[in-house]
Amino acid sequence: MYSPFSRAVFDDPYPVYRRLRDEAPVYRDPEDRWWVLSRFDDVAAALRDSSLYSSSRGPAPENPDRDGKKYSIISMDSPRHEHVRGALKRSFTPAAVAAMEDALRTIVHGHLDKLRPGMTIDAMEAFAFPIPTDVIGELLGVPASDREQLRVWWEAFLAREEGSVAMPQAAIDASREISSYIGGLIEERRRDPGDDLISRVLGATFEDPDSGERSLTPHEVLMFCNLLSAAGSETTQKLISNGLVALHDHPDQWQAIVDDRDLIPAAVNEALRFDTPSHWVARTLTAPVEMHGVQMEAGDWVLLLLGSANRDERRYSDPDRFVVDRGKGGIDVYFGWGIHVCLGQWLARREAQLVFEYFAEHFPRYTVGRHERVLTATVRGYTTVEMTLR
Repeated sequence: MYSPFSRAVFDDPYPVYRRLRDEAPVYRDPEDRWWVLSRFDDVAAALRDSSLYSSSRGPAPENPDRDGKKYSIISMDSPRHEHVRGALKRSFTPAAVAAMEDALRTIVHGHLDKLRPGMTIDAMEAFAFPIPTDVIGELLGVPASDREQLRVWWEAFLAREEGSVAMPQAAIDASREISSYIGGLIEERRRDPGDDLISRVLGATFEDPDSGERSLTPHEVLMFCNLLSAAGSETTQKLISNGLVALHDHPDQWQAIVDDRDLIPAAVNEALRFDTPSHWVARTLTAPVEMHGVQMEAGDWVLLLLGSANRDERRYSDPDRFVVDRGKGGIDVYFGWGIHVCLGQWLARREAQLVFEYFAEHFPRYTVGRHERVLTATVRGYTTVEMTLR
């Protein structure tokens, strides 16, 4: 019934998610590869319990990790995770993002000021791809001429083939290209440090319980910077485009934003809930768990369906409708939760807010035409969105 690598599920997962929540809240993959949790309460509890739901084998069973060798901090458990993450988390706090406001506005307006009413564009190519790519590119110190190529490599790394769990060769090749390129930037910063994130990662120190204060190893630096280059662009691209398509499909909610720009932060949160960019993460159990009458064993993979949890009618009223002023109560899991909550969540939110603000002011009657997706691993969003600006 459910496979994360099914094109049919990827294109429209929400009916399948509803069946899972109602009929099989603990679902076993037919090929015995993993369990699937789909209800909000179960997903949220698993995200919070990092000692039972371990991240050490990585967030994706098709390409397992070993304590951060491939995926950096998202494949680490406590206490190592907190020590390494702490080396840079101050760069992504709400206060740090607020200090970037002028730079963020310059990047957003630099792309959107090129657009005019009456134009028909591919929104992905015009702004949804380049804005997040330029933001993280500026932060990392990636030359402007190289940013598009880096984005293309990340798209290739995430792309998957219908029905296949194994990473395609193109994804493996892209991973090598990314590491080679980022590795070159790191060596440049070793010789000539600046004020960019790579230089800050190289200069950061943390308290290692085994060896005392130390800096990151060369491999830790590479994996951390690889993670920043991907996470800083991929999910934000999807958030911007998913949100604008969803608002077009809910014109009363878009009009509410046009009439009251103060609703935009809430609208971004609702966009994250309604069509979540990251649809699932994986964990492995460190002990047996019984849930809903089903026994899961230590060592088993468990997929946590963020996209399903965010549409759970047990948690949200009328969950299949985009509601800008949806009441806030308790936690939400669109950025994950617990120790692995997304490091760049405040940056992603602010980029999307600035785009929504611009559209509300300059293109309040935009329309959306053809829009297409490409099957990827965990990130769900568009590669093409035809948009007419009005």
